[in-house]
Amino acid sequence: MVFAFLMPLFTGLISGYIFQKSTDEIGYLAGVAAVISLVISLILAPWEIQLLLLVVVLVSTHKLLQQNESRIKLQSDRNNCTLVSQQPQIEVPCKYRGANYEPHDTVTEVSEGEVVGKYRGSPWRSHQAHME
Repeated sequence: MVFAFLMPLFTGLISGYIFQKSTDEIGYLAGVAAVISLVISLILAPWEIQLLLLVVVLVSTHKLLQQNESRIKLQSDRNNCTLVSQQPQIEVPCKYRGANYEPHDTVTEVSEGEVVGKYRGSPWRSHQAHME
């Protein structure tokens, strides 16, 4: 097994660390270097490691798809609950995580206040929200 893929891998990991810790423009350059190094490392990696990474990606993608499907199902259940609750002749209690609730609408009004100060030359106004 050829270990030449470890040089760009470690270069990418070090560049990624610099990218996370830096706040200057050099951080962006380090991030680009990290991505390029990691891609080169994946290309140079032996087929066993590439196969292992492929299996990990497929398994994690399957789990993410299951989570997304459950989130979509929960959203559709919520939509059905609000649609049913808008019809007065059919009363179905809305449930979320075992707790029953009654959906209600809140009205929020925002009024623009007085000029409090200036930020970078433009006036800064205070906004107050009124809940009803």
